[in-house]
Amino acid sequence: MSTKIVLKFFRSNRIYRPSEPVEGKIVINSPSSISHHGIRLSVTGSVSLQVRGGSAGVIESYYGVVKPITIVNKSIEVKPPGKIGSGTTELPFTMVLKQTGEKSLGRFYETYHGTDVSIQYLFTVDIARGYLYKSLSATTEVIVESDKADVLERPVSPEMAIFYITQDTQRHPLLPEIKSGMLLCHLS
Repeated sequence: MSTKIVLKFFRSNRIYRPSEPVEGKIVINSPSSISHHGIRLSVTGSVSLQVRGGSAGVIESYYGVVKPITIVNKSIEVKPPGKIGSGTTELPFTMVLKQTGEKSLGRFYETYHGTDVSIQYLFTVDIARGYLYKSLSATTEVIVESDKADVLERPVSPEMAIFYITQDTQRHPLLPEIKSGMLLCHLS
């Protein structure tokens, strides 16, 4: 049996806002005690673009994917170097994606997985071990929603007219002419 690592979040849906604390625990199940050079938890947010044939250069279309753009990269030390005993060990963690007043690389974008664009936030726990041992790690994605303060409200243009389409508005006297294409409009 080998050592297993699982990231468990206190929210089962793993949906967070950038200003909220992301809390959970790292569960390590090991058949024997292991020594380590520290346990780190990191979050990486990235934007990946899928390039399609006509809109790309020769090299980009050959590879099909542009290198992901990092928008968040934070890391904390959960446990300093030492030993983990055999059996199940649980290490609690708390990380805030964006501290109030903190300057970041840019805005936090909501998690999105589309055909051409993908925005994702991955939490990774790394257990660094000695030179002769392979490092242990586990990765889990969390969903990030925008803060209410980050949502930009567009000003209403004075030329904008608000209207509703209902059953009653569909019974206009010019409806037969509009459907047949016989209505000629002159805009002044």
